[in-house]
This record gives sequence, C-alpha cells and structure tokens, in this order.
Amino acid sequence: MKAEVSLYLDTRRALKNGTFPLKLHVYFTAKMERWYGTDYKLSKEAFEQSYLAAKPRGENKDLKIELDAVIQKAADLAKDLGDSFTFEKFERKMFRTKASANNVIEHFANYVKVLDKNEQIGTASSYDCSIKSITAYLSEGKKNPVMHIPFTALSADVLNKYEQWMVSKNNSKTTVGIYMRNLRAIFNKAIAAGDISAELYPFKTYKIPTGKNVKKALETPDLNALYTADVSTDAFMEKARDYWFFSYQCNGMNFRDIAELKFKDIHDTYFSFLRHKTKNTTKEDPTPIVVPLTSHIKAFIKKYANEKGKPNDYVFPIFQTGMSAKERHKVNQNFIRFVNQHMQKLVDQLGLSFKLGTMVARHSFTTQATRTMGLEFAQEALGHTTMNTTQNYWKGFEKDAKKSMAEKLMEFTTIKTTVDQEAVQEAS
Repeated sequence: MKAEVSLYLDTRRALKNGTFPLKLHVYFTAKMERWYGTDYKLSKEAFEQSYLAAKPRGENKDLKIELDAVIQKAADLAKDLGDSFTFEKFERKMFRTKASANNVIEHFANYVKVLDKNEQIGTASSYDCSIKSITAYLSEGKKNPVMHIPFTALSADVLNKYEQWMVSKNNSKTTVGIYMRNLRAIFNKAIAAGDISAELYPFKTYKIPTGKNVKKALETPDLNALYTADVSTDAFMEKARDYWFFSYQCNGMNFRDIAELKFKDIHDTYFSFLRHKTKNTTKEDPTPIVVPLTSHIKAFIKKYANEKGKPNDYVFPIFQTGMSAKERHKVNQNFIRFVNQHMQKLVDQLGLSFKLGTMVARHSFTTQATRTMGLEFAQEALGHTTMNTTQNYWKGFEKDAKKSMAEKLMEFTTIKTTVDQEAVQEAS
C-alpha cells in the first residue's frame, strides 16, 4: 500500500490578514493520516486560481509551479518508501534540509528524544554526554562553540585524536569506549536512514578501546563478614546492607528493578519481573526472571515493603505513583548512591580493602551461581541473551578450589606409589 498526498486550504479559521494556512495531507490508512503545515498562507481566490486552475496566469502560474513542486516531492517520497512507509521516515526526508541530515549534533538530539520518549533516561543521558564531549573537543581553542558537526568531520584520524584528548582529560578507557559506541550507533542510524553514505563510516579503521574488565565479585569470606557484621547502631547502614543482600539473593537483581517491583509481580512461591534495562530491546519476546521466595527474601519483603495495596502499586517505598520517567531515574540514582555510600562505610569499618557498590552484588551472585550450578543456570537467572555477557560477570573459581584441583591433577602419582608398594610386598 502506498501513501497518498494532497494539498488543501484549511478554511476553518482565517488569519488576521484574511488568508488561510495551506496544509499538506498525507493519507496512509483510515487510522493513519497526518496534516503538515507549509510556509504558504493563501486566500481562497489565490488557491483556486493557482493550484486548482488548469491554466493559471501571471503570479498564479509561478505559485502553481511552487505548489506542484511541494506535492511532487511528497509524492515521490511516499512512492520511494512504499510498504516501509512510516510518518517518521516521511517527515525526516520531507522537512529536513541536507545540512541538518548531515549534522551529527542533530542526529544525537533526535535520538535522545526517542530515548526520553521510551523512558530510557539513563541511556539518553549517556548519549547527551557523548555529544557534549565531542562538541567540547571540536570547539577547543575556538571563540564560539561548534554548532554544526558534519559526519565528514569525524574521520578515523579525528577519532584517534579525540580519544587521546579524552584520556588527557583523565577519562577512563571505559568512558571513551562508551562515548565511541554511542557515536558508532549514530553513524549506523544515519546510514540506515539514507542521510549519509556508508563510505563515511570511520569505524572500519578506527578501533574502539575497551576498558580493563575487572572482576568485581566478592569471595565467600567477604560475603560472610558483611552479612554477619553488627550494624544495629546504624539504621542507614542496616538498610543499605539489607537491600544489597536482597539484590544478591534475587539473582543479582538490578536496583532499578527492585524499585520497579509491583505487588502484581509477587506470587505464592516466587516473584517475577522484566528487566528495565532490556525490556525495550527484547520486547518481541521478553522472558521474565523468576526468583523463588526463600525465607530470607520473605523476611526482607516483610521488613521493608509498603502495606499491600493495589496490584500496580510499588512494593518498596522508593518510587511513588505518578512520578515521571526522569523523576524515577533521579530517585533511583540517589538510592543507589545511598546504598553505595553506606556499604563502603561498612567495608571500611571491617578493615576490608575493596570498593563495594550495588553492581558487585550482581557480579557476586553470578560467580557463586556459576560455581555451584554452572554458567547455563547463571545465564538464565540473570536474563542474559548470550553466554559471553554472563562470563563477563563471572570472577572465576576461588583460590581453594583451584588449589584442590591442582592437587587432584597429580593424584595419579599416589596411585602409582601405592601400586609399587603392593608389588614390593608381594615379592617379599
């Protein structure tokens, strides 16, 4: 099915000068049609004697040529899009200038709007930081900040220099990698939309740096020390520790998912949830993560949950009904900061020498689950789509297990010695 286009004069209300706005009507189906404003304001007479006239004269002839060009451009775009027509694609090609289509800043801004609309506030913030960093680099030494960055300006050589600039500003390789992957995604989107040529893609030669993958899981003695420490005199530390271990017990549950948990998610023997982080990327067939209601988990819920209300009410007093996506993001970040600060305070009090944040709970669960049940179990419990992701969370085996295995590798020598001794005894 092809979209149909037409021009019409909106005569419902006249403007102050007696003219009416000329609009572009795009019809796809009965439930899919939109009206777009144009730069033209015409009287009924001018519209009839130009666009609607078979043989317009004078000024009306020139006006008809201009209006025909508008409708022809719209018709050609609708035809080119064919069955893949969407209003978003049509609007991008119809109303954006070549300069804006080649502007990296505008592509970032448009994608941030999409992410905000999808309530992916954290990801939107990451993309916003990326383009601000790139703009700051290209603006350095100039009187005014750069307002237009053509894709042609970001060659592999420029990206290498930008990476060096980032490192000189004390940014980690991990941060550089995040910003570069965001830029790579914008390049891919622009190429897919037909806004730029694939020949401009710089990531064929420029290689995105990867940060050192530090395994953050805690070993069993450290988990025991944290769990059994006396925190009865510090209510904040007790709350932070309880939430940290709740995350650890609940399949390394992300703190955003804890905050999002609702009463409808809790059942007789388990609760289930969809990960906030991936629900927009796997929405075709989202797989819920199932967490058994153990005695420890039940005790935590009883201690911290709101009084049971409606099915869509939040279980824990972190979010409030009616909060916007940005408000929920801010509250979640503040709560994570609270837990991190007080857990690190506990670590320091115990004289331990590691940094402890909420993500360590997820890594620790992965490591313990993998050692006990295997990678396949951990992958399912975490909701990972690939085994590689799970392996990135796994710290490996404990030192005692490695030592035990090393000793077992040489157990055959004991067997040989025993056989030799028995042979000597028989000979004697």
